Amino acid sequence: MIDVAVLFGGISTEHDISLKSADNVIRQLPRDRFRPVLIGIDRDGAWFHYAGDVDDVVTGAWEEHDCNPVVLIPGRGEGARGGFLELADGEFSELPVDVVLPVLHGQGGEDGTVQGALECCGVPYVGCGVMASAVCMDKDASHRIAAAAGVRSPACEVLYRGASDEACAAAVKRCGGFPVFVKPARGGSSIGVSKAADEAAYREALAQAFALDEKVAVEEAITGVEVGCAIMGDAVRGTEMGEVDEIVITGDGFFRIHLEKDPGANTELRCPADLPSDVMVRVREAGRTVYEALGCSGFARVDLFVTPEGEVVFNEVNSTPGLTYYSRFPQMMRVAGRELGAVLAELIDAELAVDFRSQPNTLS
Repeated sequence: MIDVAVLFGGISTEHDISLKSADNVIRQLPRDRFRPVLIGIDRDGAWFHYAGDVDDVVTGAWEEHDCNPVVLIPGRGEGARGGFLELADGEFSELPVDVVLPVLHGQGGEDGTVQGALECCGVPYVGCGVMASAVCMDKDASHRIAAAAGVRSPACEVLYRGASDEACAAAVKRCGGFPVFVKPARGGSSIGVSKAADEAAYREALAQAFALDEKVAVEEAITGVEVGCAIMGDAVRGTEMGEVDEIVITGDGFFRIHLEKDPGANTELRCPADLPSDVMVRVREAGRTVYEALGCSGFARVDLFVTPEGEVVFNEVNSTPGLTYYSRFPQMMRVAGRELGAVLAELIDAELAVDFRSQPNTLS
């Protein structure tokens, strides 16, 4: 039996979404091979081993239980092996973990922070590595790399908290004028994202975004449909892709599925996407190009736009995509014939078979 530490919660604004993703992951993880070790992270960043009812994860009630604190100890060598320690009855003891499945969204979990800590401890984990996680989290950095790899990205200008009125106005001008999207540069799940069609809306959007991040991205508004590529693997061992999906906005605004009480309130997810065959080929090529250019591994979702003229434009990468029952990544894999449980098993097996991040570089 393989002990899989499922990390959930976290300090970001996407804490509640992480709970929903973790609930689905725990239920879908094949129990004939894997034993979930539940490690919850509260909003203050404290880690706990939770051994109670799984139903209390999604509601957040797990924090009301008597949970044992957990710490990570650095160390990679045989004589100084790192890992998880659990504090119970005033004494620390080892918490057996074979591999970690971080189900954390946003800053402090999806941005390379946790990934770096796990690597310092020599603990294998599923998903993108430190650099890819950090770059994917930063919309400005990921856009620059995607563009350098030959995939068009929206015009994007960066503002920092305290930016002058002149700098804010210049950002809109360089993005082609209103409307523009205003986003926390290192956020996700559409939290703090606004579409501004005039100066008043722009000022309000900046205030909302700066409340969440000192770095804000002002982006050209691309006309077209949003599509996504669910990708597994890496450039070394090869990649595979689920079906491409398409977001159809049925109400006002933009894609914000995680912010609605009803996940389908303003959005319809169409999978496979309704695209001409030649455009579908270019979407898949662009998704794979971006995934590999950013150094992604394990799994991720690459989001793109397709304009009315059939041009493919990069949007963003979710290095830990939503894994709720209604999320896009599981659906894209399901339509391709692969249920989430089987996908999770394959990801874990691949990580345990070759933890390439811990292997020394060799030149032939």
